[in-house]
Amino acid sequence: MEGITGMIVADYIIKFIIFSFIGWIYECTYCTITTGHWDNRGFLFGPICPIYGIGALGAMVVFNEIPVFHGGDTPMWKVFFICMFGSAVLEYIVSFILEKRFHAMWWDYSNVPFNIKGRICLPASLGFGVAGVVLVKYFFPWFLGLTGGMSLHPIINEIIASAFIFILGMDLAVSVASITELLSYLDDVTEKFDERMEASVEMVTSAPGVIKEKMTEAPDTIKEKIQEAPEVLREKISDAPEALKEKITEAPMVWKEKMSEAPNVFREKVQHMNRKQKHHLRSITTFKMKEKTQMFEKLKKALKEDENRER
Repeated sequence: MEGITGMIVADYIIKFIIFSFIGWIYECTYCTITTGHWDNRGFLFGPICPIYGIGALGAMVVFNEIPVFHGGDTPMWKVFFICMFGSAVLEYIVSFILEKRFHAMWWDYSNVPFNIKGRICLPASLGFGVAGVVLVKYFFPWFLGLTGGMSLHPIINEIIASAFIFILGMDLAVSVASITELLSYLDDVTEKFDERMEASVEMVTSAPGVIKEKMTEAPDTIKEKIQEAPEVLREKISDAPEALKEKITEAPMVWKEKMSEAPNVFREKVQHMNRKQKHHLRSITTFKMKEKTQMFEKLKKALKEDENRER
């Protein structure tokens, strides 16, 4: 009994990896067409999107293992609604978990009509319902017929499945560590940028105070100069408007200079990011933490500009 269970589990694992790989191909192809350049999508580094593997494998189990749906006699409309509802539940749960764990979203339907918190939307669910009909009615019969004639020894199946699980586990561990590292990097960049801009703002805002202080000191200085040197006093008075004008005009220039340096700061930060961090910077759609969102968008824009220059 244990041997049979092991064979079934190994078979499901292999099918899960195959479906995840097909999903990755679809996702990358779709994003490449919409963006106009190669876009390696997904939470993991490897060429798989597990959410597609879970969805397809779940549909296979429901429509091939559960007696009430088994036999291929389930009407298309029923297959459509089951797949549509199942995909919506799966998308919502996975999005919720990722958001709570990493405060980030790998897909965002906020701008799509009939969405729920940007996690799911009616058009996407309808599309997955149609895809489910294609899988259940056409792809699964062909796929099971193809793999049914490619019988491998159970031990070989279990070895292949174990290798897949090991690689998947390693990829998952590296991905989680990389995303956590990216979050820390965003915090560090945000803190340093805020410090830099705060110093610039302080420099600009303190200028009127400095000028006011100089002006309040002027009466005592004038009295002293009148007694000591009338000529020096006249010279200082004549110079005062120019000095005041210089202070006033200098402040906006300093602020403008600091603001013009900002894009270079982000480009420099992107160039110091490693390959794993850049992968997740591309694949993440948005952050749900307000303090990270602005910095994330600036870094992502700098990364796109840097990649466009390389092309």
